[in-house]
Amino acid sequence: MKISELVTKEISPLFKNDIKLVEVEYVKKADGMHLIVYIDKEGGVSIDDCVAVNDLIDPVIEELNPTNDKPYVLDVSSYGLDKPLKYDWQFKKYANQLVDVKLYKKIDGRKEFTAELVHRDEKSTYFKLKDKTVTISNTDIASITPYIEF
Repeated sequence: MKISELVTKEISPLFKNDIKLVEVEYVKKADGMHLIVYIDKEGGVSIDDCVAVNDLIDPVIEELNPTNDKPYVLDVSSYGLDKPLKYDWQFKKYANQLVDVKLYKKIDGRKEFTAELVHRDEKSTYFKLKDKTVTISNTDIASITPYIEF
């Protein structure tokens, strides 16, 4: 089992309040290996939220020793607006907002577009595009990310 999967399995039960665990990554950076725990919550993540989660998960990860005593830095971070939506609660959070959509294959001559996210179910995602609702099979969608206006 990968380190990120092992850590996710062990710390997931600790998230019982409004803060949600989104993803765990174990990656190499310039200063060494980092175990990054991404979190999210309605209204956004604060530094205090990151500190609270760090204090909650650090003893569990220390006891788990997922790297077999190899050094790493534990980072707790907000998931970020540039990251793809993954979970039902994220799709509900971004309902009626603009999202960027990337497809595996072209539909109506396009692989990428920006549209309003209407709803997502087990099989399809529904978007409002130019005053009409478009339904796309989830298997055709590579990623959906929040739209960021510059």
